[in-house]
Amino acid sequence: MRFKKKTMTWTVLAGICALLLLVAGVSPVAALTDQQARVPGYYGFEQNLDKFDFTGMPMKLPSNEVERLSNGKIKVGMVINKNNVDSMKNELIALTSPGIYEMVKRGMEMVIADYKPWPVPKAFAAVTKANAGQAVITPDGNLKTKGGRWWTGGIPFFTVDQKDPQAGLKAWYNQINTYDGDDFTHDWVSMFYIGPRGNRERTVEMSWDRLFLTSREMINPKPSYDPKVEDIFFKELVYVQSPADLQGFGNLTYRYNDQNKSDDAFAYIPAMRRVRRITSGQRFDAFVGCDSAIGDFRTLDVPLARWNWKLIAVQPKLTTLFCLDYITENKNAQRRHPTTVGEKFPRMNWRLWPNVYVIEATPKTKKDCPVYSKKVLWSMGGNWKSGLADAYDQQGKLWKTTQNYFYGYGDGKVLDLLAHYEHDFYTYDHQADHASPWHIDFPHRKFNVGFTPERFSTKYLQRYGH
Repeated sequence: MRFKKKTMTWTVLAGICALLLLVAGVSPVAALTDQQARVPGYYGFEQNLDKFDFTGMPMKLPSNEVERLSNGKIKVGMVINKNNVDSMKNELIALTSPGIYEMVKRGMEMVIADYKPWPVPKAFAAVTKANAGQAVITPDGNLKTKGGRWWTGGIPFFTVDQKDPQAGLKAWYNQINTYDGDDFTHDWVSMFYIGPRGNRERTVEMSWDRLFLTSREMINPKPSYDPKVEDIFFKELVYVQSPADLQGFGNLTYRYNDQNKSDDAFAYIPAMRRVRRITSGQRFDAFVGCDSAIGDFRTLDVPLARWNWKLIAVQPKLTTLFCLDYITENKNAQRRHPTTVGEKFPRMNWRLWPNVYVIEATPKTKKDCPVYSKKVLWSMGGNWKSGLADAYDQQGKLWKTTQNYFYGYGDGKVLDLLAHYEHDFYTYDHQADHASPWHIDFPHRKFNVGFTPERFSTKYLQRYGH
């Protein structure tokens, strides 16, 4: 869309506005002009529902697209590091975030790689097509079908109108309903405490299980576990296996479909040999002393109606989809990504994604989140995976950057759900200069294993703790 006046084109006006925003210190997501942000021929690609399947999105970006968007300063094949980042500061912030720029300044390296499409599993695509046009947001902010049932599966809002006042909320409903399988287990998750010098201060090993009771798409029973009781969206169990002083600590969460309700959450404390209830605000306490909290999973894991969701922009961004190419069909292979500054920063491929929904999320009350004033989040249009979040403290200062890393197969193919899932979670604390990467190897992740609700109970929480 372009508007012309006698003395000034829209492109020039947008460029001036972008410059003024940068000078004023406004979030640099606005630094791309409208003309730049609309990748020619590809903007709105996710609207092609017929091709939303395993064979891939109908996309093929020119290899020089990132160069065009960055005014020639960022090119496929280059490595961005602390020595050259200031020469492309504004362009990098516009294509990533303030948090990423600060991390590069402190030693992170970004390898700029060519674009690759990211298809979705066939079964999930089929459910999305079958339910197309049935999703509605209720007056109290919940997601239901037009028939009044809790959402039954697939991406609810395949297209999101940027002018819709609920665009941010709809984009994040897409994110929490993207493909995860109907249950999953990660029976050996490694989480590392990385100090300012890049040294590993501690390693924590844990397990993470989740069962979806509604929006089930791949294994029976579906679309819900029990049609008579559809109040719970998912149940989740996280428990620590080592080191010895933390062994047995566990967290159990029930997330309701009614997104106005707080989670029912419980923690087992081995030293007390007791199960204690956790408040919604405590979900943002540091998890076993690391830089992440339970509420930071997937960049932000909260009941949606208890937060405000504002769509800031829809723009091309450099993302960590296919951030590594070396994974093969050997699902028993254990892999770790390269790092810089010791183990502090991951050294990954960054690839352009044509339309990332940039969303500002703010808690409605401090009771819901006493630590953050806001989070600026990414949801990647089309597959709707969460990619990145910059979190700000109560004084509005940048505090943490959280990222999800998605590995890829060397031949570019996506074989099954293993490749569609985050392989590393990473949180960097800018104020403490401290990092907490989480890693899940292929041998320790399974999807659609057939969990039953009975597994997710305080009884089992205590059993794991002993």
